[in-house]
Amino acid sequence: MEIACSKSLSNSFKDLLQTLKKIALKYNITIPNVAVRYVLENPVVGGAIIGVRLGVSEHIEQNSKIFTFALDQGDIEQINQVLSKSNDLLQIIGDCGDEYRR
Repeated sequence: MEIACSKSLSNSFKDLLQTLKKIALKYNITIPNVAVRYVLENPVVGGAIIGVRLGVSEHIEQNSKIFTFALDQGDIEQINQVLSKSNDLLQIIGDCGDEYRR
């Protein structure tokens, strides 16, 4: 069972990364930029917290590109299509912090 779940999880992430990469190439940005933009375009989301490393400033410019483009309806539909196939990921990997609740 664990091997099957691992393979399913791996394929789901692979499909998502391929979709995000395709969209990133379209806008000449990075995969993380697409992912954050997707989250920010959700009407119930007011902001996104992006992790940084102390002393590494080159990501500031890269991360600011999040505000230079908007995903079109086709982009959102592509991402949603991949995500709909992996709705069971929460059951497979759990929610953030579940490891502390066991």
